Amino acid sequence: MRKRASVLGLLALLVTGCPGQTVTPQPVHTPPPAKTADTKPSVPEAAPEPKEPPPESAPPRPFSTPKTTWIELKNGLRVVSLLDRAVPVAHLRLAVLAGMAVDGEKTGLSAVCARAVASSGAGSLDAVELRKRLEGLGASLSVDLNADRVVYGISVPAPRLAEAAEVLASVVGRPRLDPKEIERVQGALAERAAEKARSDGAWGALMMLHRDLFALPSEHHPYASFDATAEEIGQIKPADCKDYHRRNFVPKNMIAAVTGDVPADEVRKVAEKHLGGLAGKAAPAPSFTDPLPPESTKITLVDRPGSAQSEIVVGSLGPKESEPTFAGFVAAAEVLGGAITGRLAVDLRNKRGLVSRAFAETVPFANGPSAFYVYTKTNNDSTGEALTAVLDHLRALTQEAPSPREMETAARFLGGVRAVTTSRPGGRADELCDLGSRSLPDEALDERIATLRALAPEAAAKAFAEHVRPGHGVIVVSGDATSVGPLLQRFGEVKVVDPTRNFARTRTLPAATAPSRP
Repeated sequence: MRKRASVLGLLALLVTGCPGQTVTPQPVHTPPPAKTADTKPSVPEAAPEPKEPPPESAPPRPFSTPKTTWIELKNGLRVVSLLDRAVPVAHLRLAVLAGMAVDGEKTGLSAVCARAVASSGAGSLDAVELRKRLEGLGASLSVDLNADRVVYGISVPAPRLAEAAEVLASVVGRPRLDPKEIERVQGALAERAAEKARSDGAWGALMMLHRDLFALPSEHHPYASFDATAEEIGQIKPADCKDYHRRNFVPKNMIAAVTGDVPADEVRKVAEKHLGGLAGKAAPAPSFTDPLPPESTKITLVDRPGSAQSEIVVGSLGPKESEPTFAGFVAAAEVLGGAITGRLAVDLRNKRGLVSRAFAETVPFANGPSAFYVYTKTNNDSTGEALTAVLDHLRALTQEAPSPREMETAARFLGGVRAVTTSRPGGRADELCDLGSRSLPDEALDERIATLRALAPEAAAKAFAEHVRPGHGVIVVSGDATSVGPLLQRFGEVKVVDPTRNFARTRTLPAATAPSRP
């Protein structure tokens, strides 16, 4: 959601103009002077000629992504490089293929440990000395965690790539993991989680969406945790972090990406010298069991007393990213939930004024089905009407193919979003790490965009209908249970949970009895 929000913000900025830009105001209409006795009758003006319709968009120009170069070091670490001479900067990323999915029963383990690795000092450098070393490089160390990987990143002037690689190898390979620093990180993350539980409705809705989508009868699915609660974070021990690092931070479980003004042969020399010394046995492979789609609709209400608005999430399991239907599913999801031109945004936000936000998201995972959901935000009294409209739009897309124009718009928008995302500093290096963590080739997204442009509308609707089945989804609403609960009962039984108590169930609202027909 954060990446998508930032991209949409940039697109809005391109439309509305930059801060400080001078905009010439439109002239104010001045009414004609009142008629007097000496005033001659005015001659009626000729009707303006009808405006010509805007020309059709030009066909997309052929584009090929610059070629990457892959090598594998003797220790098993894979390195990908991409030469870009536009700016004399090198972007170095080191991805460890161990995200939240390896937490097991200790939800929050990767979140605490991944950040403690970056902040507790490394090798002969304590935390203060490490910060000074990074400042000397004119850089900072970023940490990005998702379900399948944690990525450490540094961007430096191209001539200083070797120094950055030396620092990053030390941080990732030989972190101090001081218990006091682990406890500090733990406390900060627990405080953040507690605040989200109190005030972030979207966070609470997505927490329950993942729990319900990836529910298993007798075990915890690796993708069932969207994030960790404060209570879960508080149970992590310093020894857990050291074990997490020992098992997962090994070269055969890593990918390094270097993009920027550094030739491939220079990247090889730097990688062999500074990353080739990392060692460790092969990481254990996590076990994944595919969850089953819900047998009926699940409705959960995340209680936020006093909230004037509700946030609605309706989700289903989508296809795996490796399946041929994935591109069609993504296209259909964009037709429905594109943040600017999607059906939900045009209807619920622009026409009816029911919601302030409406979009759809398809989240791919490395080992399992994707997670699809629609998100809307509305006032409490409009919750039932907004949810009905969302369900109607979902049903309609499973029954009737989108128009060719909708398909074209979806493909263009998805291609544009990717172009904006990869144009950010280090964006291409981040993308290469993400693709590698999901075992996808470097050209996977180029091929997907090409597939979307050539896809028949009927294929998109069919892919969508295979996974989004009316009456077999997950509905989660974050809002005031007193105000919103009665509005949801007509959709079925409602489970009410408390986000400040680790999402414990507090009560169950029975489904409303259907009125008898005369």
